[in-house]
Amino acid sequence: MASDLLNLGAQSVLTAQRQLNTTGHNISNVNTKGYNRQSVIQGTNMPHQYGGETYGMGVHVDKVRRSWDQFAVNELNLSTTNHANRVDDEENLEMLSSMLDSVASKKIPENLNEWFDAVKSLADSPNDVGARKVVLEKAELITQNLNDFHETVRLQSDIANKKLDLAIERVNQLAIEIRDMHRLMMRTPGPHNDLMDTHEKLIAELSEYTKVTVTPRKNAEGFNVHIGNGHTLVSGTEASQLTMIDGYPDVHQHRLAMIEGKGLKAITTRDIDGKIGAMLSMRDEKIPYLMDELGRMTTAFSHDINQLQSQGLDLRGNIGGLMFTDVNSQVVAKSRVVTSSNSTADIEVYIEDLSRLIGGEYSLQYTDGDYYITRPNGQQSIVPIIGNSIAIDGIRIDIKNGLQAGERVLIRPTRNAAAQIKMETNDPSEIAAQSYEASTTFAQGSAEFFIVNAGDLREFEVIISPNGQQFAVTDTDGNILLAPQPYPPSGPVTVLGTSFAITSGALPNDKFTANLVPSEGDNGNLLNMQDIQTKKHMNDGESTVLDLYHNLNTDVGLQMSTASRLTDVSRLEKETAQERIATISGVNLDEEAANMMKFQQIYMASSRIMQASNDTFNAILALR
Repeated sequence: MASDLLNLGAQSVLTAQRQLNTTGHNISNVNTKGYNRQSVIQGTNMPHQYGGETYGMGVHVDKVRRSWDQFAVNELNLSTTNHANRVDDEENLEMLSSMLDSVASKKIPENLNEWFDAVKSLADSPNDVGARKVVLEKAELITQNLNDFHETVRLQSDIANKKLDLAIERVNQLAIEIRDMHRLMMRTPGPHNDLMDTHEKLIAELSEYTKVTVTPRKNAEGFNVHIGNGHTLVSGTEASQLTMIDGYPDVHQHRLAMIEGKGLKAITTRDIDGKIGAMLSMRDEKIPYLMDELGRMTTAFSHDINQLQSQGLDLRGNIGGLMFTDVNSQVVAKSRVVTSSNSTADIEVYIEDLSRLIGGEYSLQYTDGDYYITRPNGQQSIVPIIGNSIAIDGIRIDIKNGLQAGERVLIRPTRNAAAQIKMETNDPSEIAAQSYEASTTFAQGSAEFFIVNAGDLREFEVIISPNGQQFAVTDTDGNILLAPQPYPPSGPVTVLGTSFAITSGALPNDKFTANLVPSEGDNGNLLNMQDIQTKKHMNDGESTVLDLYHNLNTDVGLQMSTASRLTDVSRLEKETAQERIATISGVNLDEEAANMMKFQQIYMASSRIMQASNDTFNAILALR
């Protein structure tokens, strides 16, 4: 009986000692990040039977339990991912907003307005060579400013790629550390309370970079760690690695891939979220948006000026030439298409209607004998091919050599326009101040009329028939120079060496009058150029050229304001999740101090049991 009493006391002492050790372990780690409180779960020993009665045999340690809740941890990981994404997104938008508030950016509308002021001054004295030089100098400032600011924005894309490389490197390190943690768990007997704390810290850091899902494997073989929308980064004791590969079809737009053995598997980033998701959004959405809108403004301005140049006479009496880079030159038209390195496609994109022109990226794909186009808003549709061309949103896509089955190309109508704009003349006499379109022109339709080449015929009228199906050319006295022809003509029309073009859209009885006789002091074309400053012909007639720049500033500011609110919400969600974890797993020093005193008393009382057993045993020995 004394031996049973001694055994009971010894086990009670050992149990109390383990409870004291665990409590001390909790107190020591009260400030350890990621530590989960531990507690000893004790159980009653199997009783003994004596004389038909049951006698208890004390206590033993059943297990050391880690205070942990899977749902709370999952909630914290998700909120961590969302918060990291929102914080980075806000920082990126703040950086873009500061770029738009920079001196270089503010110079863009200032230079444009100064150019219009210079044109206004030139209109007062069209033959003043000095005033003409000022117009060209202001135009040169516009091109340099746009080129420099475009390059500044483009460099942010390179920086985003470098940040992505660093983020992928850290994710790969975390994958190896998590794999090693799984291997350590399998080599040592469980439970792995402290190792699981370390494991969750690694998962928590990984969740800052991407959305993470953790599932346990069978037979205690560790865990599977999935990122994004289900890509396995760690499977038990094996870890995969992420890398960046060339994009398709744009090789410079690197995309994520998983290294599997000796092969690579491209992975979608739609649900990647976290810091990596914010970096991809910055590189693939926000920066291109700035470049597209800046390019749209540049395209509209240079196109309008060049078009007016072609509709006037310069100081020498010649048809005006280009002032800026031709937005529809073949080189520029080809540069708007991005193909893969091994593509044989030959596609050109031309700007036809500025009022319908939108920024963004189109995707053109050839599948099952049809061309599918995805607009910047994500809307996909089959597009008809008319004369080897596709017309959409004010652009014309000329297909000279078609796509292969399944091939896809990207179309960026305005992405690089701010980088491509250059001065095409430095001769002040080539500014077309005089308008060749006489004041007697009567045209209510939308047709465009312009001179292609000036010959012997210097004054004439183009008259649309009453039914709108024919046109004729007469001199100013009404004499017929060209008999009625089908309207609209298929190309330029030449009469007495002078060639002109007229597009569709004219109404019956519309009349276009041209006067190619140089007139000293005429400023009609300069007045038309001034009108561009206030003419609302963009966004379906709702915006001026300068409005595009101001709208860009407003849009980025609104996005940043929204991002700030979303960041505040995500911060509250994360803090709530952390508080819930702290309630479940955190160490309460008051509670642990009370437990320390309680377990100390149990330890002392259990020692007295052992003392009583010893005294009883000695008493029995003394009976001899």
